[in-house]
Amino acid sequence: MERFSNAFKLPRDVWLAIAIKVATTSIEDLCMFRMTCCVARDVGDEDTVLRMVVIPPPHDMNWLWIRDPIRRRFFEKCIEIGHPELHFREALRELYIRRNHAVGWGMLQNVARNGLDTAKYALSMELLIRRDDNDAKKEGLELFRTLEAGNLLPACYSSCFAVLTISWPDEVQMSEKGEEHTVCDSTRCLTRGHMGLLYDYGRRAAERDSIHGVGGADHIRCIRCRADYEVERFVDIARMHGTQPMGYHRTRHRVTMKTPRSIQREEMYHPIGPANLPHDVWTLIVGRTAAQSVRDLCSLRMSCTAARNAGEEDFVYRCANIPIWDQRWWSVSPMHQPGRNFLARCRQSGHLEVLFRSAVSDLFLGGCRFTGMEMHVVAAQGHLAAQYTVAMVLMLRDDAESKNNGLQTFRGLEAAGALTNCKLVFRGVVQGRGDTCVACQG
Repeated sequence: MERFSNAFKLPRDVWLAIAIKVATTSIEDLCMFRMTCCVARDVGDEDTVLRMVVIPPPHDMNWLWIRDPIRRRFFEKCIEIGHPELHFREALRELYIRRNHAVGWGMLQNVARNGLDTAKYALSMELLIRRDDNDAKKEGLELFRTLEAGNLLPACYSSCFAVLTISWPDEVQMSEKGEEHTVCDSTRCLTRGHMGLLYDYGRRAAERDSIHGVGGADHIRCIRCRADYEVERFVDIARMHGTQPMGYHRTRHRVTMKTPRSIQREEMYHPIGPANLPHDVWTLIVGRTAAQSVRDLCSLRMSCTAARNAGEEDFVYRCANIPIWDQRWWSVSPMHQPGRNFLARCRQSGHLEVLFRSAVSDLFLGGCRFTGMEMHVVAAQGHLAAQYTVAMVLMLRDDAESKNNGLQTFRGLEAAGALTNCKLVFRGVVQGRGDTCVACQG
């Protein structure tokens, strides 16, 4: 049976990149992607893909997921391979709900070491709470400083709040903070020791829907005092369950409960298949196909509308694999309009090989000296034959500086062992495009 597309022949690393891109969108998209073909199903089971699956926040988790055996096995497998978000949630539950401090502390450190911002936030709070360990306080303050510089504190606090208060709110027991324990130890700081009062005032104002409950300690200049304020908020999560995180807009952080009727509406039929992949994923597929063969590119573009639209991107034309030694590509008949249009489109998108051959044709065969700058641009982008041509042109000049630059480029090509190939490419371009070479005439 004739196939309309050669997408199934793509390398496995391309399929893996596509699966990772889909997995970072949603779990539903990954499931639909795995149902498209056998290759997608096999790639979708890779540990790399499952480790990149985006996990919805706890208030958006469908309650049927926990009761469905298939979905439970999916999450258990994600936890087994070390999914950062799921490990972070388990670490919080071990620390503050199951009270297994040693296990939770080790899991939290591992997840924070892997780069998860919410884990770094919780780790910094735990380090700042410690009273007698100055090194731990310094490490926690550095983490806090990094998160604050990236404006990540609100999102991290909301994530911790959601995990702890939505799962088992009555079982949450946060770490104890001493009444006189402060991160700020400066005797000159005017706000030192007052962050607890500021937090209580802001919490009461938020309960009254007052504007004074918004902002927190943003106006405090001392970063250590701001860290003290964040610690006050963090250890008060257990008392805040049933309410909303203080200092945030209510409509933006509204917790929505899913009913069976809404779940039934959400689980209606969704179209599946490769044609429903995002446009950037299709661009990646078509680009990798173009890098293999132009004929495969033409076949893939005729498969569906999404492939045809993605095939018009400049990225695809820059990746087109045009044979270097096949002179039929570079001596297209004037009557063959599609071939000329394809090469013109490649040149417009910045295809290095097409730009190089066009510059050689204009510079040495057409006598147009103004294209030397275009040759320099192609050489600067790493085209070896263009670098060889520029080196030869520079060494033919009279000034010493140009000769030295050309000689330096020549030495680099010689050290890389690329001189022979560059000579053959240049000779093939000159001999294949015409018999009259301006460079040979002096």
